[in-house]
Amino acid sequence: MDIKESKNLIFDFDGTVADTLAFTINSALEINRKLKLLNDEKIDIEKFRSTDSMKFFKEVQIPKIKLLYFAYRYQRKLINHIDESETFEGLPEVLKELKSRGIKLGIATSNSKKNVRKFLKNNDLEIFDFIYSSIDYFRKDEIILKAVRKYKLDRESTIYVGDEVRDVKAAKDAGIKVASVTWGYNFESILSSYNPDYIVNQPKDLLNFVK
Repeated sequence: MDIKESKNLIFDFDGTVADTLAFTINSALEINRKLKLLNDEKIDIEKFRSTDSMKFFKEVQIPKIKLLYFAYRYQRKLINHIDESETFEGLPEVLKELKSRGIKLGIATSNSKKNVRKFLKNNDLEIFDFIYSSIDYFRKDEIILKAVRKYKLDRESTIYVGDEVRDVKAAKDAGIKVASVTWGYNFESILSSYNPDYIVNQPKDLLNFVK
């Protein structure tokens, strides 16, 4: 598929559309103390951003059930602070330009639809054609696939835009191309090592995906 033939862009939310990294780190530290998941010396934010999150959680031996509970607590906490979250510089203008060119824009995320909708309203970004949300943090490929099927998207002309290694893996498993943005949770070095179809260093580069 030629990059200029894309007609659908599905975006991840946290770290891709919403700049929630600082909030996530602070919340993770706070929730971790309450749940007693890890000793403080095992918490290495730089390492987390430099590796596949699933490998990181496996190495520090956090059970999946506790991760799901953590995700639930995080989302509940975020709803009370979503007003403080902003998007990334230059991204709103690019999204609106893509919309004006007739590109279908969607969000597929493990965050809650309530959080996403409130954020989009606060940031004047109520331009997305759909929001697909599922709490299944461990099967993001299923989240993407279900969004593609529900909204009848042609996989050949659809790109998933995300900021984490798990986004790269999920999109590939779902059979669609993936663009990794470098302004989110994972560093460019680790993203590149997983061979996404495209690396996006600044929002305006997204305009290259369409005619």
